[in-house]
Amino acid sequence: MLCATLTLGLACGDSTSGEGYTSAGDGDGDGDGDTTGDGDGDGDDTGTGDGDGDGDAIMIDPDNMIDNFEDGDGSLIPNGGRQGYWYTFNDATEGATQTPADDMVLPEAGGAAGTAMAMHTTGSGFAEWGAGIGIDLNNAGDPEGGNGIKMAYDASGFTGVVLRAKGNGQIRAAVQIEATIPPEEGGTCAMDCDPHGKVLLLSDEWQQFTLTFDQLNQEGWGTPAVWDASKIVGIQFKAAKNTEFDFWVDEIGLY
Repeated sequence: MLCATLTLGLACGDSTSGEGYTSAGDGDGDGDGDTTGDGDGDGDDTGTGDGDGDGDAIMIDPDNMIDNFEDGDGSLIPNGGRQGYWYTFNDATEGATQTPADDMVLPEAGGAAGTAMAMHTTGSGFAEWGAGIGIDLNNAGDPEGGNGIKMAYDASGFTGVVLRAKGNGQIRAAVQIEATIPPEEGGTCAMDCDPHGKVLLLSDEWQQFTLTFDQLNQEGWGTPAVWDASKIVGIQFKAAKNTEFDFWVDEIGLY
């Protein structure tokens, strides 16, 4: 079962209630700089990435690997009680396009650090809040073909999430918790769900980025929520509205 593209905040979809960051900021090309993105609701977000070439790359314990895509399927690696499927999401702007197709969210050839596969998405024309890809960490899916329910995964024993990414421009990486997704998805956010995250400044070379839990911030346009690493439900990577995006992610794990 593969989660489909969602446009109205369903179980696997985006929980930003039509809000999202707009592309802005600066940072150096090796992934060591800071970049800031401003949300539609006047929030801001700062992210720092660690480049592959700086000698400080974090090695992911195999038991803590969320997905390295080498199996070629659309689900994460079922380690440590984690279960979930990759999905695309977007704001459903008429005439806009996104790949992969909503019923074929699978990795492509060309992984980071000499590996074979990675997840890749491209698109343009989304004018309301943008588009992206995501993965739930504890969602068994629906045997009837639905999207399942996001359930909490306890990651309180970890410092954060580490990943490799490349692409054009910048994206916002968000770590969703129960308090930042709506009840119909399994959460407790009543309105304006604003997940914690940071902006990643990409280049055409693979870089390693860290999403350190105690450094993630909400953008500021939505309902305030206290960060709780014991109630993580998923990870999303989103391109801003009015951008032509093309980005890859790979080697995603907990550290």
